[in-house]
Amino acid sequence: MGQRPLPPRPSSRCQRQQEQPLPQGSRRRGGLGASGAGLPALLVPLWLCAAGSCSAQLYNLSLAVNEGLPADTLVGDIRAGLPPGDGQLGGFFLSEGSGESAVLADFHVQPDTGIIRTARRLDRERRARYSFVAATLRGEMVQVEIAVTDVNDHPPRFPRDSLRLNVSELSPPGTAFRLPGARDPDAGSFGTQGYTLLAEGQEAAPPLFRLRYGSPPEPLDLVLLRRLDRERADSHRLLIEAWDGGSPRLSGRLRVEIRVLDENDNAPAFSQREYRARVREDAAPGTAVCRLLATDPDLGANGEVRYLISRRQSDPAAYFAVEERTGLLRVNRPLDREARALHRVIVQARDGGAEPEVGSALVSVAVLDVNDNSPAIHVLYLTEGGGARLSEAARPGDYVARVSVSDPDEAGDELGLSLQGGDGTFALRPGGAAGLYFLCVEGPLDRESRDLYELRLAATDGGSPPLSAHETLLLRIADINDQPPAFPQPRYRAAVSEAASPGTAVLRLSASDADEPGSPNAQVRYALEAAPGLELFHIDPLSGVISTRRALDREREAALELRVVARDLGEPPLSASCLVSVRVEDANDNEPVFEQQVYSASLAEHAGPGHCLLQVKAADADAGQFGRIEYFLYDGFHNYEKSKAFQIDPHTGHICVCQDIDREGDPATYDLLVKATDGGGLSSQAFVRIEIEDINDNQPIFEPASYVTSISSHTHPGTEIINVVATDRDSGIYGVVTYELVPGEFSSLFQVDTSSGIIYLISALSHLDHTMMFLTVSARDGGGLTSVVNASVTVNILQATLAPAIFERSRYTFSVPEDVPEGSPVGTVKAREPLNTFEVISYTISSGDPYGRFSIDPQFGIILTKKQLDHETQALIILTVQSQVASSPIYSSTQVNISVIDVNDNPPVFLTESDKITISYSTVPGTALYIAHAEDKDSGLNGVIKYTIANRQSNAFTIDPSLGVVYLTRTLFTDKQHEYALHITAEDRGTPSLSSLLMLTVIVEEQKMGTTLTFENLVYQVEVSETSSLDAKILQVQAHTQVPQHTASRIVYSLEPSTDSAAFGIDPFTGWIYLRKYLNYESTQMYNFRAFVSSPEDSSGQNASTSVIVNVRDENDNSPMFMRDLYFFEIEESPVPRGVVGTITAVDRDSGRNGQLSYFLLSDGKFFKINSNTGEIINWVALDHEQQTHHQLIVLVTDHGDPRRNATITAYILVADINDNQPYFPQIPSGKEVTLKVLEGQPEGTLVTTMFAKDLDFGNNGVVLYSILSEDSFGHFQIDANNGKLRTTEALSYNWRPNYRILVTASDQGMPPLQGHAVVNIQVIPFSKGRSVFSQDIRHFVIPENFKPAQILSLVKLPGHYLQTNRKLHFSISEEEDDDHFEIDSSTGDLFLSKELDYETTSHFLLRVDMKDYNKNPPQNYTVFLTIDVEDQNDHSPYFQDNFIVIGIQENIPVGTLVYTFNAKDGDGSFLNSRVQYSLEMSDSGENPFLIHPSYGTLITAIPLDREITHSVVLRVSASDQAINLTERRLGSLTAKIVILDINDNSPQFVSSSLSYVMENAEVGSLVHHVVAEDPDEGRNGQVTYHIISGNENKAFMLDKTTGLLTTAFPLDHESQEYYSLTIVALDDGTPSLSATQMLTVSILDVNDERPVFQKQLYEAAVCENRNPGEFVINVEAVDRDSGSCLVLNFEQFLLSMLPVSSSSSIPKTIWRCMLPAGPVGVYATTNPQV
Repeated sequence: MGQRPLPPRPSSRCQRQQEQPLPQGSRRRGGLGASGAGLPALLVPLWLCAAGSCSAQLYNLSLAVNEGLPADTLVGDIRAGLPPGDGQLGGFFLSEGSGESAVLADFHVQPDTGIIRTARRLDRERRARYSFVAATLRGEMVQVEIAVTDVNDHPPRFPRDSLRLNVSELSPPGTAFRLPGARDPDAGSFGTQGYTLLAEGQEAAPPLFRLRYGSPPEPLDLVLLRRLDRERADSHRLLIEAWDGGSPRLSGRLRVEIRVLDENDNAPAFSQREYRARVREDAAPGTAVCRLLATDPDLGANGEVRYLISRRQSDPAAYFAVEERTGLLRVNRPLDREARALHRVIVQARDGGAEPEVGSALVSVAVLDVNDNSPAIHVLYLTEGGGARLSEAARPGDYVARVSVSDPDEAGDELGLSLQGGDGTFALRPGGAAGLYFLCVEGPLDRESRDLYELRLAATDGGSPPLSAHETLLLRIADINDQPPAFPQPRYRAAVSEAASPGTAVLRLSASDADEPGSPNAQVRYALEAAPGLELFHIDPLSGVISTRRALDREREAALELRVVARDLGEPPLSASCLVSVRVEDANDNEPVFEQQVYSASLAEHAGPGHCLLQVKAADADAGQFGRIEYFLYDGFHNYEKSKAFQIDPHTGHICVCQDIDREGDPATYDLLVKATDGGGLSSQAFVRIEIEDINDNQPIFEPASYVTSISSHTHPGTEIINVVATDRDSGIYGVVTYELVPGEFSSLFQVDTSSGIIYLISALSHLDHTMMFLTVSARDGGGLTSVVNASVTVNILQATLAPAIFERSRYTFSVPEDVPEGSPVGTVKAREPLNTFEVISYTISSGDPYGRFSIDPQFGIILTKKQLDHETQALIILTVQSQVASSPIYSSTQVNISVIDVNDNPPVFLTESDKITISYSTVPGTALYIAHAEDKDSGLNGVIKYTIANRQSNAFTIDPSLGVVYLTRTLFTDKQHEYALHITAEDRGTPSLSSLLMLTVIVEEQKMGTTLTFENLVYQVEVSETSSLDAKILQVQAHTQVPQHTASRIVYSLEPSTDSAAFGIDPFTGWIYLRKYLNYESTQMYNFRAFVSSPEDSSGQNASTSVIVNVRDENDNSPMFMRDLYFFEIEESPVPRGVVGTITAVDRDSGRNGQLSYFLLSDGKFFKINSNTGEIINWVALDHEQQTHHQLIVLVTDHGDPRRNATITAYILVADINDNQPYFPQIPSGKEVTLKVLEGQPEGTLVTTMFAKDLDFGNNGVVLYSILSEDSFGHFQIDANNGKLRTTEALSYNWRPNYRILVTASDQGMPPLQGHAVVNIQVIPFSKGRSVFSQDIRHFVIPENFKPAQILSLVKLPGHYLQTNRKLHFSISEEEDDDHFEIDSSTGDLFLSKELDYETTSHFLLRVDMKDYNKNPPQNYTVFLTIDVEDQNDHSPYFQDNFIVIGIQENIPVGTLVYTFNAKDGDGSFLNSRVQYSLEMSDSGENPFLIHPSYGTLITAIPLDREITHSVVLRVSASDQAINLTERRLGSLTAKIVILDINDNSPQFVSSSLSYVMENAEVGSLVHHVVAEDPDEGRNGQVTYHIISGNENKAFMLDKTTGLLTTAFPLDHESQEYYSLTIVALDDGTPSLSATQMLTVSILDVNDERPVFQKQLYEAAVCENRNPGEFVINVEAVDRDSGSCLVLNFEQFLLSMLPVSSSSSIPKTIWRCMLPAGPVGVYATTNPQV
């Protein structure tokens, strides 16, 4: 209590002083005890002052006094408010501002002194302030303010002592409950200052509530800190204390009882998260499976649990039911393990709340297998028709059906299949895959023995008891034509009179056939086989009755042997035959045939007599006497005069020279006629043209031999003097003449042109004194012969001063047609007049025109024709023309060469205008009949002759247009005319052409000495099976005479030697053609050759021929063969079937049905089918690379032959990946978003999470890169493109932005790339509001994903790491954290794992842990943020989709070629644990030809591949992850077999000898050599065929292209050709094909097949008598064309034995002196008898 005087307010009269009048109604108060009567007196001066507007000063005085003091407590002095030194004031007047005198009631104011005292105890709460005005008598006023100062005299008080609150247990933390505040009438700090929450009882748990209030009188709130849990505590008692600021402070209390209201906040909880149960699949509905128990701690209906099955999530088919009240799970409907072996049932427990809570548990019910399924048998027939009908031609091993057995029971893996019935004819063979069998033929089938098989397939499983299934197969055996007809006996005999008329029945035959009755296989038809007498008989094909066809003639056929063939109608038909001997009472010709009709040869002129230049050969199919041929030689083509220049050996046909022949003197061409006559008198002829070749046997001859000319002595050097001419009758180079001057006295002055003979002056003559010079010129031909008589040239030197007239040219050349009229000009020569003379020049022909054909105009030098010219007489005329000046003896000369041009003025001329030849009807077509020879004297085209037959009355003749040879073109048997007139025209090629005509009459005469043979058919055709055995008879050719009344006793058949006929032989007597070699349809399908027939006893010597065509019938002797050993295909995966994948190609060398192929798949019919006709593999179910990358198919190909043949092959199909799978995030369910938390303020680079995406694709299609696509978060986050780690790029602020939404994209590297997206919501977690940074803490943990639940991770401590000993703390994980992986001990702060972690699902956690320290008052709250990174553990091994693959790659590909890309997957999430490294190892110790890229898995070639060295390589490919800890790395592997595919890179190599020998008498078809070449390539690339490409122009050999067997195809003759050089090529079947060649030399070994021949038929010699023995008499010579030891000749003499002959020298020697009469001595020459 004291005074606080206020400073006076300065004032001046009215301006400076600020008067404050008294308030209206105020009154003056005196001190305590003054009466009220003095009040007006007190107030008067004041009012006066106011009325007088006097000026007064107002002062303020503030006083304070504590409340509660006793009465009469001094409060203050009014005078203290006046300025000091005012002296006596005389008292005070008081005035209050209110109508009540509170001041006076509570205070005593002494008016005199101005002392103020309390009148009673003051109560601030009743009145806290007093105010009044005290005035002095001087008018000074003091405003007094008295404040009652508060003291702490009241405690805070609540309106009520206790309070009850009902709080729902679902009230969220932070919920505030308004409480009544405590009231304290005290003011300031003595009023209510705060509240304290005191818990009743000893609760160790953290507080549930806190008080929230401001400065009173702000409201008081009870704030819920943690969720209430009625199930833990249903009520809470609180004591709230309100306190003031006094000292000591006063307080008041409020008791609060909180009743926790139950809410349905607890879902029913099962005792187990997953229940596992097992139940038999035959359990009846209602069978108990297991009991589930779920509890709910809520009250009432909220805690009542009912059970139900979530049909939406599981068991939609309602296989199970659960009792609603008891939770007993029962079977609701029958189970089937084969349909579903594991049921996962989600059972929900639902409480009875208004909004019921649900808990769920997974019940895994394993259905135990009961052997309730019998095996199933599936049969797929592989027969031709696809049904249960099997050909009896099926061979052991042939497939009948594909049988698959399946059983869905677990014991299905132990299935057994057995076959019952069939008596061992059929068998089951395992097919490789489980449950796959093939029903195959095991034994021979014979429909005739058994036509139906009842087979019973029994399949048994491995269950207990075992179940079985049976399938009955009724397999009917289809008949094939395997039973030939059968005759009861092999031979029948019958007799028929030759008088029997045609149609007479001779015999009835019957044959039976055991094939299926009524079928074509059993229907028999009869026929007569080709045999002699076939034309005489007929057999009815249905009844088998043999009857006569025509009249019989026993003289022709006394006995006939018929072969009757019974042939069924099957395919192919089978037959049987029997012989029928028919007794009947009952003769033939061939002429010689030249090998060539026209022979040409050349002979050098002057060849010595005896020189043989040509051998003609004719063959006569006749034998014996009629086959012996004698040759005759005639001059010319059309006469029979014996040739003088040549002779022919009558036996060998050698044509030899018998006189000297001069080409220039004798004909240059000889036309000869050779006639071959056999022993029967039949003959044929051939034409021989011999060209005489020129030799150098003529010397050049000068014509004329003497030349005279005159020249002036003034002739200049270089002037042409004269031309000498020499000719040589030889031709060619031998007729080319060159000239030279013979050295002489004057030869140096001249020079001769070596080729033209022109003599030139080369030196001046003015110095010579001679008037005449003599020159000699020699001529030499091209062969070196010189002229016998040289040309002499006389040159007269004219010394006169008058020069001669010199011709302008030294030689003139003119040409004139030979048909110009007489007097026609030829040309003009001109000489120049000498200088200084005017004399006339005259011209004369001095030489060269002995016949006076030309004249010359003496004045003008014009040469004219004087007579008719003839090119053919003289084609070139050389004239010498002289010029003379007047009568001067001086003249000059020039040479004029006149060529007479040929004109077509000579027609071709035949030697005769008509001619006649005679031929027989049997003349073979192709025979040269006549040579029409015409000559044309013209030259060039005018002399070229073309021959034609002008009239075409018959097409039986043709003529060679160049040679004029007339040929017979067809047989004349059918023509009735006996004479043909041929008009043969010879026409030259001049313009216009000239011609002449020859009338040739061809007379066809019948054979009078014999019969004309003819074959019954001009062409025989037969079909022969290629499997026919050797010596099998295939065809009988038959010939007969055209003269019916003529009887031939015997005819002989033969085959022409040729390549085609080498495989056949013929019986010479019966005409049966048989096989000498095996046939092969695949090599040769048809043979064409000729057969001949002759009659050795027919003197006419005629023969006949026919064509034989043998068609080879194909048999099913070749199995199908695939074009490759393995097939590899690649096809891209696709959501739809891709259709044709590729084509399996097989070939069968057979033809027809034997070569018709059908394809079948023996495996993998799920995804692929095969076109049975084309072999196209068809994909008919969509392929998915991610499901299966490789498919292996087994393909069967079978032909349609009888019996069938088949082959199998494996095809591998690689399904190539396409980019059809987009990356996905396995940790984020489809359509969901992920929410992540990050604490604000964390530094840049903080890990938010690791995104983990997988892509099921292969290679680059499965390589995933990460990126962020977002519109609102660029710059705040970044993601590692490779490992997916998502990090911040800056510190985040909650206030700036509390959440982010980003789109993470995972893109693969396919083309085009595919993307997967994940929406990531990132919440920024702020620091607690109102808390400073240092009061919070951030902890970081890294735990492995294999961390076990219930293990303690860490102890959460207070920030600053204060010791927590004896501290009362409460820990909790923020309720905002909805993750249940972690829990914390509320008392100790131990953080432990509550459920298993999976890095691939969640890799990062952010937890907020709240801590409350109850040791502080009030309790202190703390927050700790835990960032937990899950460390990926290597818990997944790399794996390949396949365990075994087969890859095909061609050999010889470049090193570094990509072979395959391996792709292993790893389910781990982190970069290194899922990063795969590849390695490679071989199964053997050889050099590994491959390399694998460790990162990309690409397999490439490291060295060149050669299939011939390495066929395949087996590799083990390993994939290892790259876990940091080497011991934790995991491994996956697969086995890859790489097949090296063959290409045609090796040429065949010959291994057989290049030299072979064969005897010249080897039969046609004899083996000569076996050509062998080897090719190491595979399949068709290694199949070698052989061909002769040269050296076999005469077709002497035949080479089997498949076997390489070289055989003779034509008779060999050592004397004609001693060896053959055959160029053989070995060719493989690759593409392109490779080849090798070999020069094979075949030496023909000589045999003694030639007779010695004397050089002369007659040797003449003379010997004097009495000569000594041993003296030389004569030398006889014989030659033998054989070689070697066959050439050793032995000579014997006969007739006279007195002239022994040296056997080696063939020189007779005398042995005694005697008188010998003149006469012949015979000498024999024989070959070495030992040879």
